[in-house]
Amino acid sequence: MNFLETIKLLQFRAAYNLPVHAGVESGIFARHGLRVEADYTPGSLFLSAALRAGRCDIGHTGADDVIADVESTDGSDLFIFMGLHPGLFSLVGAPDCPAVNSLRGKSIGVDAKTSGLVLVLVKWLQDRGFARDDYELLEVGGWQSRYEALIDGRISATLLTEPFVENSLSAGGHLLARDFEMIPTYQGTCGAASRSWAERNPDRMIGYIRAYTEATQWCFASENRPACLDILARHNDIQGSVAERTLDALLDPRHGLYPRAAVNLPGVLATIELRAELGYMTRPVPPVRKYVDLAYYRSALAIGA
Repeated sequence: MNFLETIKLLQFRAAYNLPVHAGVESGIFARHGLRVEADYTPGSLFLSAALRAGRCDIGHTGADDVIADVESTDGSDLFIFMGLHPGLFSLVGAPDCPAVNSLRGKSIGVDAKTSGLVLVLVKWLQDRGFARDDYELLEVGGWQSRYEALIDGRISATLLTEPFVENSLSAGGHLLARDFEMIPTYQGTCGAASRSWAERNPDRMIGYIRAYTEATQWCFASENRPACLDILARHNDIQGSVAERTLDALLDPRHGLYPRAAVNLPGVLATIELRAELGYMTRPVPPVRKYVDLAYYRSALAIGA
């Protein structure tokens, strides 16, 4: 048996982890010489700190979380090396919040107050006439923690991804907006690492990108749909029509997973501009290359510079 290099991956619990689970179970990562040890993070700040401290090798987190860490943490060398999807999130209200205006005077659960998807939410509410004191942001944590807080009645709305969106709607929640309705161009979850780790482990980085991309394309192959549904069911505790709709959302050609895991550079720029617009960065904003390095991706997929 060939020796496998270990990759310690930290990610949020979400259906969009499908390529990771598929890559492990189908043997794709192993064929690329890798053993992936995946764990779940309670939130984005924990994940960024883990990357910086070397407690994990690669993280799947929001592009804005990487940008925020680089801008706010002395010595942070985190960077984006591939893209997973443009967002795959929705704003979901509790049973007593059937419309956006129902959120006035209510609490909205977020991962972190000053980074990540919360900036999309704040700008979207601002454009609809909400002042910053018209609602309260409560830091709850990642997708699962926010879903549980919504179901328990501790918050009135939150941004969720699948399968938590479908589960919330089944429990009487209300769909208030989809990601692409809130921001048309955006880089959602991405592959992130520290530059120092990547420089020490270029082969593992390149192998991971190749394997993840192959696993994503495996998920898009129609003949693998039954296997994908089975993986979603086992890792997300969903069945039947919920699993079907979740998979359809992941494979949506316009709003789902990126088939080749490419970074959406206009989406990263939109993320930077949003931070500046909301006062978290000064203008002129830094170039995208401050946060993105595509050298490993180009090597992995044999793309010319």
